[in-house]
Amino acid sequence: MALLRPHLTRATRRLLRSPVFTITAVATLTLGIGAATAIFALIDSVLLRPLPYPQADRLVELRHTAPGFDIKDGGQSDATFLHYKDGNRVFTETGAYLENVVTLTDGEQPERVDVAMATPGVFSTLGVKPLHGRLFTAADGASGAAPRALLSHELWVRRYGADPSIVGRTVEVNRSTREVAGVLPPGFGFPRRETGLWISMGVEPAGAGVRDLYLNGVARLRPGVSVEDAEADLRRLAATLPEAYPDVSAEMLRSARFEAVVVPLKERVVGAVRPALLMLAWAVAFLLLVALANVANLLLVRAERRGYDVAVERALGARDGDLARGFMAESLLLTALGGALGLALAWAAVRSRFGFADQIPRLDEVRLGGAALALGVGLAVASGLVFGVVSLARAGRGDPGAALKAGGGRATGSRHWHATQQFLVAMQVALALALLIGSAVMVQSLWALQRVSLGFDPRQTLTFDVALPSRQYRGYGEAARFHAQVLERLRALPGVTAAEAAFGLPLTPTLASFTGGVEVEGRATRPGEIPPAVTYNIATPGYFDALRIPVLRGRTFQDGDLAGDAPSVVVSEALARALVGTQDPVGRRLRLAQDSTSPWLTIVGVAGSVPGAAVVDGPARTLYFPALADAPEGLTLPLVPRDMTIVVRTSLPPASVVSAVRGAVREVDPKVPIARVRPLEEIVAQASARSRLAALLLVFAAGTALFLGLLGIYGVVSYSVAQRTPEFGVRLALGATPGDLHRMVLRQGAVVAAAGIVAGLMVAFALTRLLRGLLYEVSPSDPRAFVLMPIALFAVAVGASYLPARRAGRTDPLRAMRTQ
Repeated sequence: MALLRPHLTRATRRLLRSPVFTITAVATLTLGIGAATAIFALIDSVLLRPLPYPQADRLVELRHTAPGFDIKDGGQSDATFLHYKDGNRVFTETGAYLENVVTLTDGEQPERVDVAMATPGVFSTLGVKPLHGRLFTAADGASGAAPRALLSHELWVRRYGADPSIVGRTVEVNRSTREVAGVLPPGFGFPRRETGLWISMGVEPAGAGVRDLYLNGVARLRPGVSVEDAEADLRRLAATLPEAYPDVSAEMLRSARFEAVVVPLKERVVGAVRPALLMLAWAVAFLLLVALANVANLLLVRAERRGYDVAVERALGARDGDLARGFMAESLLLTALGGALGLALAWAAVRSRFGFADQIPRLDEVRLGGAALALGVGLAVASGLVFGVVSLARAGRGDPGAALKAGGGRATGSRHWHATQQFLVAMQVALALALLIGSAVMVQSLWALQRVSLGFDPRQTLTFDVALPSRQYRGYGEAARFHAQVLERLRALPGVTAAEAAFGLPLTPTLASFTGGVEVEGRATRPGEIPPAVTYNIATPGYFDALRIPVLRGRTFQDGDLAGDAPSVVVSEALARALVGTQDPVGRRLRLAQDSTSPWLTIVGVAGSVPGAAVVDGPARTLYFPALADAPEGLTLPLVPRDMTIVVRTSLPPASVVSAVRGAVREVDPKVPIARVRPLEEIVAQASARSRLAALLLVFAAGTALFLGLLGIYGVVSYSVAQRTPEFGVRLALGATPGDLHRMVLRQGAVVAAAGIVAGLMVAFALTRLLRGLLYEVSPSDPRAFVLMPIALFAVAVGASYLPARRAGRTDPLRAMRTQ
């Protein structure tokens, strides 16, 4: 270090004398190293690091697909879970759970909490140990056993003051008491980090229920068993379901293409964001390479200009070791500054959660840990060493006598080093083009998503969830009466123009939570035929008007629609087409296909179609039941209007009515809280949040890379013009015109840009493969992006050569030749 100290002092002085160069190089390194370190920390925590459970690589989730039932990704029914649990040869433990939201009604303030109804096997499968008390036992999940509760550490601390004596006491959940069996350790959050409560449950099938795949199954693989082995074993068991359950036939399973699927648990947790994160990693890697190439070019030019200084130092007796330490000191000082600021930038990005909010799973686990810090420091040190070697090789190359004879003027650059500069610039252009094409494809996909007709109007609308305890609101009519009273008070609020309720809103997972099949009266289902799959919803009469969903035929609900032998229902246009084609369905009757004892339902209206859980799923086949207070006792329908989402349309800003809305609900029942209060526009925005985020990140990376690439082209061409000034003077003296020189310089920039574009097209083709899972109605090889972006980049690149070319055309022959 003592040997480097004087060199560091001189390097600091040299850098301070060149503030533009220093600021540009440090800022470029800060951006490149900071982005690379931050994204590596994100990917390491989310994709690379195992889940926080013992031997997490042995954990899997049990799923089903049944395209014939319109089930792309289903879970387990009670029967399939038990059938697999008892008959498998590949698992050591299995468990099942169901997510929900409940209300803690003990204490003065009720609170909505995310809950997981779980069998005892969930916790033994995950290998979790309680902090206090015990986990669920087989007795807790037995038929008729009183459900027990487990508290998350966060809920235990926040609501119950970290009191260990809570174990054995009761908490009030939806106005029913649950004995607390234990408290789970800090950081445990399964199936999601927001889960605050677990309630024990048992599984008892009444039938195979192969269309009712509502449970989530988890299991731990035996040692030596692969995911493929487990999947083969479950498919063996699935084929034997008809032997155990008479309500399902082998023909039905074949027609539905019913198959068991085993997925690593980590893949279920992070699989949806893997393509976006990998795309982001490649984008940042490209950006880092562009930044390093840009700084390398700057240092090459700086080293070229220092050729005279090096020659003087050698003439005065400087040894190669002294020169090497001098160049190393300057390069390491630059990269140390860039690296330190880059790590600070990465730390800020991690602290701010990258601005991703809750769009990425495991985001709360992201830390700027040792691996990420090592990467940032390693990039800085490696860059400094490489830059130092390159600078020394460039400045120390050549004849010192020639450099001294040239004085402090222009050094003569070799073709080798000029070719190196051109290669670096071409690489920058190639990577910038790949990012530009990727961002163009993503922007087109996002634009296509934005243009999809939603079928409803989300503007000026506030939404919130209300869940009623089944202990107090037992029947269909009791639950509907509560909502009718709340809606009446909401409609009386200043600025409120409409207030209605439904079980689920478009673009929310709730809307896909309850599905089944239906059959139309008079159209017999042939053997092996699969009835159309539908999504169930419940809505108040004015729901369609409040969301401005058009009623295309017939009418909406009215009092008395639940009376009689055939309650009234409304179907979406997509379901009407699936049921009767182009015929008018109004007046036709249908019933739920999975239950021959269910009542016939009369279609009284056809509403416009709206999306299901996601825009890309297309129009949902929705069957709407009426939420009416005059429901007769003993009414049996697949849903009860207990857990509902209320929609408030207002002429005021939606946020301004939140306090009044809370008050209106408290007037009806002070123990019923409201949850997930948000504008409907926010729900719509979140539906495309992942695609929008990917597009914005790609556009930012592409824009930055483009700027650095064009800066590189300008710098190389400008430097080449300065180096070739004597040559230009000779050419002009021999009869060349300024236009000839102008075209010659432009041609140089065009050749570099063209070489980069050819390479960039190949890189872009590989990059856009990563975007396939994020695109909507756009091909990864979209011809518009692959044609227009190269043309635009070439035009801009040639434009970057214009100023140097113009300067070359204005060369004074006499002054240029005097420099020879």
